Amino acid sequence: MTHVQTPQRTKKSTDSSQPSSPADRIVSIDVIRGIAIAGILLININYFLNQAGQTGTPSESDTVIWQVVDDVALGKFHFVFAFLFGVGIHIFLTRLRAKGLSAWVYIRRMIILVAAGLINSMLGGIAVLMTYGVLALLLLPLTLLPRHVFAAFGIAAAVIPDVMQLLTDLNTVDFHLPSIVLPLLSFARTIGHMALGFWLAGHSLFSKNTRVPVVSLFVFSLIGSVPIWIWTTAAGARTSDAHDIAFRTALVPGFMYVAGLILLLRTRVGWKSLSFLRFYGRMAFSNYLGQTVLCVAILPLFTAHGYISAPAGLGIWAAIIVVQCAFSTLWLRYFRYGPLEWIWRCGTYLRFTPLRA
Repeated sequence: MTHVQTPQRTKKSTDSSQPSSPADRIVSIDVIRGIAIAGILLININYFLNQAGQTGTPSESDTVIWQVVDDVALGKFHFVFAFLFGVGIHIFLTRLRAKGLSAWVYIRRMIILVAAGLINSMLGGIAVLMTYGVLALLLLPLTLLPRHVFAAFGIAAAVIPDVMQLLTDLNTVDFHLPSIVLPLLSFARTIGHMALGFWLAGHSLFSKNTRVPVVSLFVFSLIGSVPIWIWTTAAGARTSDAHDIAFRTALVPGFMYVAGLILLLRTRVGWKSLSFLRFYGRMAFSNYLGQTVLCVAILPLFTAHGYISAPAGLGIWAAIIVVQCAFSTLWLRYFRYGPLEWIWRCGTYLRFTPLRA
């Protein structure tokens, strides 16, 4: 379906300094971003339960369930989210140049994101947004590199840190990385994921006429994911080795998710089944911080009654996603942007943008 993969455009404003209209969107990106946001909460729900004071030992069935969650989600949705963030950077900078606006608009946008990430951390969330803002600022000068050099950087930054950490974590090699290097490797892999998204967006990945062989990308990443899942399972449920393998090899299944969802959204059945998530993805900023607020406020009410089993934890996760999806759909019926997206946009362009639809 062509309309899924191409931007929906309205009549262009005669003022090139105006921010983009919410209709100037590639809808499939919003859908996949919505899935990524839901997947990140799936990864983080155990973290929030522990932060809420959960104590107790998981049963054998709980251990198996949480291992399946790790196999499916751990690292994979971090990759998808960072990859889409890189795609968003490419789109934003392309439109910025088309409007003749300064790169300072982009810099200001990322500084606001860093501040939002700091607030999220103070609320008890994970400092992902702050990291993304800083890395996006570092990525800006790298985008001036020749395309092939930039692509090589993205691949190297995405692959080498995971290989190095996996070899040392599994004691495959007889040396250990200095502790100061570990966070640097983590930052490198994330900026590598962003760079890959930026690079492939430049090849029109989400367009029906893309030069990227999406079917081949899906098939090869699927073939590569099978032995990874077997390896993770053989390492034992909820062991440190299983955790490391699931996280450090997430690039391969992550690419499978992105390519598979692009292909699925080109079908009528896939579009009808998943298109409701476009509203959730359009409000990704608000929903990500909203997840932190909801978990910090609500989960202590559950953990106060004792240990939360894996099925109950997944039920809480599903309930939060349903509530946020319903809220996003209702909100965007009356407003052009999510609440935090609107604040972010006004701060980015330093001008008031109408909010009402």
